[in-house]
Amino acid sequence: MITNIKHNYVIIGAGLSGCVLAERLSNDKDKSILIIEKRNHIGGNCYDYLSDERIYVHQYGPHIFHTNSDKV
Repeated sequence: MITNIKHNYVIIGAGLSGCVLAERLSNDKDKSILIIEKRNHIGGNCYDYLSDERIYVHQYGPHIFHTNSDKV
């Protein structure tokens, strides 16, 4: 629900980048943020939930970073 409150920034998407940006602007710069998210949760594709068996399940599949770079 969008209200008549004035916000300094509107962020579309509550994935990792949107959430981090909102937190930084709010806490470090004392700005008012409105986040708009189409899903019923935050965290984007990294979202997980606790199953009935008490196991954390990655709703959108596991996310693994692979690289052949020795520097990384």
